[in-house]
This record gives sequence, C-alpha cells and structure tokens, in this order.
Amino acid sequence: MIRARTGTDGAESDERAVSEVLSFVLVFGLVLAAVGVLSVAGLGVVDDHREAEQLRAAERGMTTLAAELDALARYGGLERRVAAVALGDGELTVANGGTEVTVAVDGDPVGAPIRLGELAYRSAAGTVAYDGGAVIRADERGSRLRTRPTVSCRGGTATISLVRVEAGDRTVRTGGRTTVTARVANRSSETHKIEENVAVSALETDYRRAWNDVEDELDGCGADRLRLTVTTVSIET
Repeated sequence: MIRARTGTDGAESDERAVSEVLSFVLVFGLVLAAVGVLSVAGLGVVDDHREAEQLRAAERGMTTLAAELDALARYGGLERRVAAVALGDGELTVANGGTEVTVAVDGDPVGAPIRLGELAYRSAAGTVAYDGGAVIRADERGSRLRTRPTVSCRGGTATISLVRVEAGDRTVRTGGRTTVTARVANRSSETHKIEENVAVSALETDYRRAWNDVEDELDGCGADRLRLTVTTVSIET
C-alpha cells in the first residue's frame, strides 16, 4: 500500500532543505573568514620577518662602516674609506647635529661640547646609528650598544677617541644599497693631567640608554692622564 504524502510532510522536507542550505552557507562563510584571517596574519608575519632581516642587514653594513671609520681614527696615514650599507625598505640619513658630548677633567669641561653628527638607518623595524664611534640599535624599547666607542681607562691613562660625522647638506638615501665614502676632514689630539676624575657625558642624544653605558666606562677611573682624540670625517653617499 502506497502512503500518500501529506502537506505536513512536504513542509517538513522544505524546512530541512532550507536549513541545510543555511548551514552550508554559514559553514562556507566561516571557512572563508578563517582563510582570510590566516592569510592576513600570515602576510603580517612575512612582513615582520622581512623588516627584521633588513634591519639586521643594515646593522651588518653599519658595523662594517664603523670599522672603516675606526681605522681612519687610529691610523694617521689613512685618509679615505668606503663601505656599503643595504637599505631595503629603510632610509639612510647623513646630517650635522646629532648627539652632543662633553668631556670633563676634575669637573671642568675640556673645550667646547662636541657635536657628533648624524649617520643613521631607519625603518619600520627600528634604527641603527653610528654615533661617535659606537654602533647603536634603537627601537620603542630603548637603545643599546652593538659596538662600543673607544672610551677606556687602562694603565693610568684614560682614552677617549670620538669620530665626528659632518655633511655639507642633509642627505637621505632610500631603497636598495648605497655606498658610503668617508674622508678625513680634521684630526685633533690632546693630553690632559687628571688630579681626581675624568668623565664623558652625552648632554643631548636620542640614544640615552646606550650612552649611559658609555659614560659608565669611566666611573671610578683612577688614571692620572687623559688622551682625547677627535676625528672629523666628511660623509658622502
């Protein structure tokens, strides 16, 4: 005996069909949303990784440049050095101004404050700067030394050797790779007798935490003589 289909059975069948369609649409929408979120998150991770790698590459280039500038400060026969810095999506700025440093013996300043100039790579991931002989890395958490300037207290002699950067005009280079040429513009060297203490202090700087570490080098220094050297280099990019 064939059972006749009632109106109620048809309605229930239609409701189930509609429910299944709605469920499919809902699940499909959730899958698409999840894929979209993962794609965006994945792209963000890739971008962060790329920026971090570019900052590391710039730091390697700046460290190489610092070694070349240190050679100019150490060896009087050298007049010119060249190094390359990878910029990626960042920019390299060369300008006058920058950190201002003072040197004092027994509490009295030795000459006028020294402006170190600005030589810095900046990107979304942070900053790598050459500052007076140091390579400094900075971000929202603060600044820290990657290589130290020549500031020491050994064998009765306090040594401070600073490298000043000067530029005819402020220059900014972006993208790719740039070659930095440094030429010695001036060298000065002087010796001072120390009765009590010697200090180097950053009066004005964007890298306070890093310079605190530099200043600590001379804490408790018992030297009786200061050898102060300042090498000024002209930078072209």
